[in-house]
Amino acid sequence: MNVSKIERHSGVVRARDAALFLGIGESTFWRWVKEGRIVRGTRLSARATVWKLADLERFLEQHFHEEQGAA
Repeated sequence: MNVSKIERHSGVVRARDAALFLGIGESTFWRWVKEGRIVRGTRLSARATVWKLADLERFLEQHFHEEQGAA
């Protein structure tokens, strides 16, 4: 994933980049947030929400381990 220097420095990403990071579509990302599968982001303004990269990495690790356990 191509994360900008600002995002790498701050450790946060917007929804579009979070979806790319997770390898899913943006609408799937928002659905998973609504369902509670992914932690809610931090709202910066009415039209800007960010997610911590550490939270997204944790989600991937947990999701990966769940899939490995089911196999």
